[in-house]
Amino acid sequence: MAEPVPRRFVLLQHEIHGARHFDFMIEDGGTLATWQLDRSPTLLKPGEEWPCLRLAQHRAAYLTYEGPVSGDRGAVTRIAAGICDALAATATRWTFALHSPALAGRFELRHLTGSAWKLKMFAAA
Repeated sequence: MAEPVPRRFVLLQHEIHGARHFDFMIEDGGTLATWQLDRSPTLLKPGEEWPCLRLAQHRAAYLTYEGPVSGDRGAVTRIAAGICDALAATATRWTFALHSPALAGRFELRHLTGSAWKLKMFAAA
């Protein structure tokens, strides 16, 4: 089996007009593959899976950025950041291991329909 491909990842808390969600982003070439969740994945337990939405690719600058988002789109705060070992990535399924003090373990993102996906934790680190 080939060695996992290391990529960077970030989990941002996005506050906008009194509402909050979480943006989970994985390096994907020169941009970030991005999924939006209602709850922080840091709360996921092994065997659980949560719904998420696939968003448009985001700029790689979000790997290190915290602060206001242009166009009156709120502000972001970094919750977790680290290395993502991509074990497999296709158009409909990503399996990976995350390495970060705040978010670590083995996960899968699986496409359902349209922009709907599920994030599942297989094992904690």
